[in-house]
Amino acid sequence: MKQTLLALLLTIFFISPEIVRAADISASVGAIAISRPDYAGADDYEFDILPLIDISIGKSVFFNAERGLGVYFMKNRALEFEGSIGYYESRLAEDSTKLTGLGDIDAGIDGRIFARINLDEYSLSFQFQNDISGNHDGFLFIIGAGYSFGRHTDVNWKVKASMTFADDNYMQSYFGITSTQSTQSGIAVFNAEGGLKDLALNSILSRKIDRHWSLKGVAGYKVLVSDADRIPLVENSGSEHQPHFGAGLVYKF
Repeated sequence: MKQTLLALLLTIFFISPEIVRAADISASVGAIAISRPDYAGADDYEFDILPLIDISIGKSVFFNAERGLGVYFMKNRALEFEGSIGYYESRLAEDSTKLTGLGDIDAGIDGRIFARINLDEYSLSFQFQNDISGNHDGFLFIIGAGYSFGRHTDVNWKVKASMTFADDNYMQSYFGITSTQSTQSGIAVFNAEGGLKDLALNSILSRKIDRHWSLKGVAGYKVLVSDADRIPLVENSGSEHQPHFGAGLVYKF
């Protein structure tokens, strides 16, 4: 939570209304309170406050709490194509007693390529993420399809269905159990192979209060599949069902 508040304070400090007016900048900042699983495959939940930051400088550079820091290679009404560097969170043994003996996966940075095709209210997206910090040395490939209601009104609702594929390195890091980890944790050895990792459905509802302030609500459901579901950590002491929900407040400059 301290990191979230620090990020918001720094953002608000550096993005004053004067700066926004002086440059071709579109910016919004806020925070969201969210309930989500302790880790991928957990059946226990944590409550956290996350930043909502979305900054665009001209038609070339962006910084987004979800998409990272990047540049647009192409952006128009029909097609978006971008590259970015993003942040992924850690999974530490101290996060849950169920992770005791499994070691830590530190937070890190990954490289991302994202493309989205927009067809009026519909969209089709593709995202590739590759670890560049060396914490899991794996990659993810995400395919999504979305629909947006009320884009030009005070109430906007977006829904998106997606599927995520992961390679062997990613799966073994997060869902595999080595012989050493098995000895330390008492969980059976499990070799996780790459493939389809999860299916997800996410919903975002935004409601404008005035020209600057808006409310945001999120709800989502993810189900782990294939080896991500069969790991003893999930099958015996966790859950393949991974819902989350939250509400927040956003200020647009």
